[in-house]
Amino acid sequence: MLDHQALKVFFRGEFVPFGDANISIANTGFLYGLGVFTGMRAHFNEQADSLFIFRPEDHYRRLHRACSLLRYENFLSTYSKDRFMEILLDLLRMNEIKQDIYIRVTNFTDENRITPKLVGYGDSLCAFLYPLGDYIPTNGIRCKVASWTRVEDNAMPARAKICGTYVNTAFAKTEALRLGYDEAIFLNSDGHVVEGSAENIFIVRSGKLITPCVSQNILEGITRDSILQIAANEGIECEERAIARTELYYADEIFLSGTGAKVSPVISVDDYKVGDGSVGPISKSIQSIYARAVRGEDERYMNWVVKV
Repeated sequence: MLDHQALKVFFRGEFVPFGDANISIANTGFLYGLGVFTGMRAHFNEQADSLFIFRPEDHYRRLHRACSLLRYENFLSTYSKDRFMEILLDLLRMNEIKQDIYIRVTNFTDENRITPKLVGYGDSLCAFLYPLGDYIPTNGIRCKVASWTRVEDNAMPARAKICGTYVNTAFAKTEALRLGYDEAIFLNSDGHVVEGSAENIFIVRSGKLITPCVSQNILEGITRDSILQIAANEGIECEERAIARTELYYADEIFLSGTGAKVSPVISVDDYKVGDGSVGPISKSIQSIYARAVRGEDERYMNWVVKV
């Protein structure tokens, strides 16, 4: 397996060896989780002998909005979309990547001070590569509804991938794993289904694809958006609305989605079988189309990928 610690990374405006990209133990971003990030995948198409980044410009737009929310003036003034794309392409090319890879880009508060705040501090961008297979199994997972509630928009908005928010993720994920499940499913304070621990969620009822709407305190996922477009193109009816917990137990199919998760079908929730307990036809179809799209193998979705 590729050793990500042997690769070059982007750090504070330049490309450096992994071991030279360091911050102080007094770094404010480290101390308080003050940072925003995005995670992308680049997929290697062996037949075309080409590497394709999936929807990088959409990742840039989401990261830009998050940096605006956290008042990261250095990012906003320094990193245009074109500069961002240049960094991604240079990073992949200089490391001669010829395999599937995960690209983690973070912009963080970069001061060695104690007070947590979002004004009066500098910020820095960094990016590194990581070999990542299935973040969670993609052949059918067992989920548990978390006892931990999803952090609310008025506390830490989920639509911005804020580093500190993922403490909430860690509690729910750890609970599920310790109890023998593969993944957690979050409810919000109203008791409605919102997400997996770090994935968007879809259910199927009577042939209709249903997912929580963006006002339900979810990440506005790029994979989520891709799935909605794929479903529409396949003639699958889609609805964005609040989902009650018991709908998980009544659903014909469920799957999670995300850059890491890709399309991961769920076969049970709280030990209730989903459908007949196997991967359903809609989940399987969307999973297959998505897998071809990210590798530049489906002409309908070539506008989603950028060739390295």
